Amino acid sequence: MLRFYTLPPNGVQYPFLLTHLRNAKQLTRRRFEHAIVDSGVMIFVNANCKEYPRAFLDQYAWRCHQLNEILHGKAYFVIADYPDDYNPGQFGDNVSKTIENIKRFLPEDGVEWMPVIQARFLDYLNFFDSCQRTQDVIGKDYPRVGLGTVCKCENTPYIEYCCRVARQFFPRSWIHAFGVTLRALPKIKDVIDSYDSMAWTKPRRGNMGLPSCRNKAERIKYFDAYLRRLKEILN
Repeated sequence: MLRFYTLPPNGVQYPFLLTHLRNAKQLTRRRFEHAIVDSGVMIFVNANCKEYPRAFLDQYAWRCHQLNEILHGKAYFVIADYPDDYNPGQFGDNVSKTIENIKRFLPEDGVEWMPVIQARFLDYLNFFDSCQRTQDVIGKDYPRVGLGTVCKCENTPYIEYCCRVARQFFPRSWIHAFGVTLRALPKIKDVIDSYDSMAWTKPRRGNMGLPSCRNKAERIKYFDAYLRRLKEILN
């Protein structure tokens, strides 16, 4: 069964949570079964940013270890990656930079790392090459891998391609697709193991024409509507 990770509205009990390291207090305030802790690159993404702050990367493994102890091992920790979808070309060779971080953090024992596969924006061949290069570093049987290049992508054929190619390179790994759309799920639901989204803040069936949620009551209403729609798709 495909597992959906998100950060639901306050007061809503949900078993699979996703947040980033700077918002990790959310995980200490909620009961859950498992979590994915992202690096939170969106905090640093702007047209002039070319790299994570040095202090952030220097402290990253230590902070992940600390949080992992608090969470008693109930989380995957995403190795800091470099997306190309916010501002294409912003980070230069985002694939090589992402792989260098994998090499840097993977030897740090004590947490369950999630390496991420990145690629140039909507570049099919670059993604294939990235899968090969990532496999060369972590092996084809590494327990888990994330697909970063599909995050918030509206191109369903590209999303499907990435998921299927990743499955070929990592046949026995847990594959997590970051930020994929509900529209793409019917094409990939049998290929990946989990995905995440915060798109439930936008109106769904029965709420169409309304703005994005503005208060707690609307957040809960929209979240419930998203879960119902997700159930329809998965069934």
